[in-house]
Amino acid sequence: MKRSIKLLALLVAVSMIFSLAACGSSTVSEDSTTSSSAGQSTVDSGNSQEPVTLSFIHMFPKEDTEGNSIAFHKAMDKFKADNPNIKINEEPLSHDNYETKVRTLAAGNELPDMFIVKGSMTSMFIDNKLINPVDDILNADPDWKNSFLQGAFDDFTVGGKNYGIPFQMLNTHLIYYNKKLLNDAGISTFPTNWKDFLDAINKLKAKGITPISLGNKGNWVAESCILSTLGDRFTGPEWFTSIKEKKGAKFTDPEFVGALAALQELAKVGAFNSDLNSIDNMQQKTPYYNGKAAMFMEGNWAISNVINDAPKDIQENTELALLPAVDGGKGDPMENSAGGAWAYNVNSELEGAKLTAAYKVLRAVTDADYAKIAVESNAFPASNPKDVDKSKLAPLSSKYLELAAKIKPVPIYDAQLSADLIQVMNTGLQQLLINNISPEELAKKIQAEYEK
Repeated sequence: MKRSIKLLALLVAVSMIFSLAACGSSTVSEDSTTSSSAGQSTVDSGNSQEPVTLSFIHMFPKEDTEGNSIAFHKAMDKFKADNPNIKINEEPLSHDNYETKVRTLAAGNELPDMFIVKGSMTSMFIDNKLINPVDDILNADPDWKNSFLQGAFDDFTVGGKNYGIPFQMLNTHLIYYNKKLLNDAGISTFPTNWKDFLDAINKLKAKGITPISLGNKGNWVAESCILSTLGDRFTGPEWFTSIKEKKGAKFTDPEFVGALAALQELAKVGAFNSDLNSIDNMQQKTPYYNGKAAMFMEGNWAISNVINDAPKDIQENTELALLPAVDGGKGDPMENSAGGAWAYNVNSELEGAKLTAAYKVLRAVTDADYAKIAVESNAFPASNPKDVDKSKLAPLSSKYLELAAKIKPVPIYDAQLSADLIQVMNTGLQQLLINNISPEELAKKIQAEYEK
């Protein structure tokens, strides 16, 4: 599948970057800030020093310890210092609150000058004429365009045109596990098949340990960080290609229903905490940091959270794994949901100096110079970094890169499927995990939305 090949090449490229070049958010508060810059103008409308004010809603609060947020603010601080005439009114929100707000603003045609759009939202934003293609902007700046990794734009490409500036490359599924807790429960190696995985869960429960801490309050974690990969274990990537291209596959197919059943089975055997729909992805890490949970499942962005937030002994005992193979499954156990997922966008109504300034801001938080900052902040950017200092990489980042080099990427459901379908899927998964709906019933609901 072409998309998988592209993304595989991308992840291998990222791994090579680190070896050859010497080398949705942990915030608890949300605020609005007004930032003024000092330095040299970068608005290239002639030699204009015309003052420009831009509004920018994003999901990177300063208190966030996630690598993308750290890198974003380092790059933005430099941009503001270099550009005295560009004033940026920022509104940073947590991941879950951001997603809700950007949808609300889009529905009311009240989007700010700059914002971030998820891959699954892209077609909706295009249909409502809220965003424009970015190809002409990038073609006019070859250095910027050529800095991006292969496949970085895949989640935001519609009709052969690119509708967003990517800033990250994600693996949305990783199992972060405490090897000491597993060893203490008699689990010497991470399970490689589903039967042994369930056995490990039972052993951890017998020790009074929560096997997997899950925070699905925002309703995306179960889908993006678990089902996108678990689904592939059962269906294989060809099934998803058929779904995406409407070539005959259905969500009611036995293999997809089997994936839903396996996810529900984890809940039924007590793999998760009982309040899984009441806490979010940041709160799910707390029991893990406290040694009360043996695992949590999240994307590679959580690597920097563990590095910055977890106690030293937890960091030292943290290892990374993927969901094991399932009996009769069509997917490879090294296949993993991956992609850009989110991209920066500019309001389609912007023009003149404001439009030029907006893209200058977005260049500053996506180009090769930004990528160096991101990598050294233990994030994984969508562009090739310059002169990375390998000594700044944490051990967990190095472990991830070793794993990433072996991964075979497959699409992230909520980056590739329609926003309406994902809403049905994600809210349904919340019910599935508390046994309020059967796998078959949920599959029918998703299929009904798919057929609209």
